[in-house]
Amino acid sequence: MIKCFKKYALVIETMKNEVISVAYPTIPVIFLASADENRVPLHDSMGMAVTDLEGETKSVTRIAAVESNKVEFLLEGRPVEGKRYADIKAVVEEFEREAGIKTGLHITSNNYKIYSGSSDSGAAAFVVGLNDLFQTNFTKERLSELGNRISESAIRSVYGGMNAYIVSEGKPKGMDMATEKQLGDINIFAMGFDYSTRVSAQDIFDICKSSPFWKSRLEMVPRWRKEIERGLIKQDWATVFSNAEQTCANAHYLIESGGKRCRRKEMMNAVIDVEEIRESGLQVYWVAGGGRVINAISWGADSSKVYNELVARGQKPVRYKVAPEAKVISSR
Repeated sequence: MIKCFKKYALVIETMKNEVISVAYPTIPVIFLASADENRVPLHDSMGMAVTDLEGETKSVTRIAAVESNKVEFLLEGRPVEGKRYADIKAVVEEFEREAGIKTGLHITSNNYKIYSGSSDSGAAAFVVGLNDLFQTNFTKERLSELGNRISESAIRSVYGGMNAYIVSEGKPKGMDMATEKQLGDINIFAMGFDYSTRVSAQDIFDICKSSPFWKSRLEMVPRWRKEIERGLIKQDWATVFSNAEQTCANAHYLIESGGKRCRRKEMMNAVIDVEEIRESGLQVYWVAGGGRVINAISWGADSSKVYNELVARGQKPVRYKVAPEAKVISSR
């Protein structure tokens, strides 16, 4: 029981005092190449949540109700400010309106063993935690929409497993494609690189939309989606991940032909290693976003051979697995 404001009167209202939630970072399956000013994607996209074998690659968010009207958000110990804070505050207000409650919040978000890019998992843990704190019972689809206001790929972490964000069929909606258990045979080998800078999501969006090949990409997305869905039905992982690789390679081409190098020398070498290992007869494909990681994906008996080949070529892969949906791990 905490003190909070409901309908502008000070009352004692039943809601949680503190919630701790967790979500897992994601990798692209259909690369999100652009979104509008409200972070709604301009084409269908797919993603997959991942974590290391111990489940320690994750974002953890603690939300505590406090007796004030302030919302304080600390990311890795530092206050979030500017537009990102405004987006966070607007999302909090959505939960307050639904619950009929206004209260102060102290929020801390920390990332663990995440190579690059954690806004998706941080946003997912945040909205899932708010849902429990305010007892709003929002659907997963609604949580995804709210999370995407903070990070345009938050849906991937909210849903977990492999999922899609469909915008081509009217109102945008999330869709489960496969659970982490259904993808239990999939192995991801993450190769991270220590660059001081990365290509921002906004840079990616602006460059891709301005490319003369943007329309061609939009025309290709339905085919990629259809092929990936067909592969999932048959558990034909080569079809799934060969198409995922194509979507990432295509996006990188748009970015790099627009004058922004998103894959540095060492990353390009990792891509070449994966493609040469595949040419040797082993099943392996790569995907990457706009960060500093190349992910090699393999399955079955080939996985250990692929890992050994990557190591032999001087890579330092970290073993990942497909991760579950965002969830609350502590609540009181």
